[in-house]
Amino acid sequence: MDSKHYTQVLIAGKVYTLGGSEDEGYLQRVASYVNEKMGAMRKLPGFTKQNNEYQTAMIALNIADDYFKSQEQEALYRDQRDEMERETYSLKHELVSTQMKLEAVLKDLEERQNQLESLGKEKGKLERRLREMEKSRSSGEQDSNVVEVKFSREEKVDVKERIGEESSGAKETAAAQEPQAEEKKETVSDTRQEEEKKQELTRRAIHAAMEARGAGHKKH
Repeated sequence: MDSKHYTQVLIAGKVYTLGGSEDEGYLQRVASYVNEKMGAMRKLPGFTKQNNEYQTAMIALNIADDYFKSQEQEALYRDQRDEMERETYSLKHELVSTQMKLEAVLKDLEERQNQLESLGKEKGKLERRLREMEKSRSSGEQDSNVVEVKFSREEKVDVKERIGEESSGAKETAAAQEPQAEEKKETVSDTRQEEEKKQELTRRAIHAAMEARGAGHKKH
């Protein structure tokens, strides 16, 4: 249990002994506040002409008014403090989130940098391989040109031989087909002669019929 502290204070020119759990300094401040309110009220016109009960009541009302206003001000300050704390918490949370995002971006940037370096090395390897392949291809083309020349000469000889063989075969085929062609010519000639004979006989028959018809008309 807290022990009481006692002290003497001066209020309205009179000495009072106050006791409480608060220290002496606090009690002196309270007494000083009451003296200030009483002095301010006595300065009001006509206040001192009122009886003591009225003066005491007015002083008490003014002190109570100050108390409730201070309570309202304290509540306002408390609300402002709570709002500031919420904003501070939100800012801290946003700061932590931003820091985490920044760390993720930096990590991703580092990984991309490593990938870029790896791709640069791979590019260098591929360029070297490409140069080697081009070099090998150019030397291979020179070798293939020599082979092609050799092949072209051999192909020319082979083509000549094929042409000779085909010419010989064509001559043999023509010689074999000559008797058949002669036989066909003779057959065509015989057929034409028979057709000419048939046409001559037909003309003679028509001519004889016309002469016979003409002789009949003359008799009548």
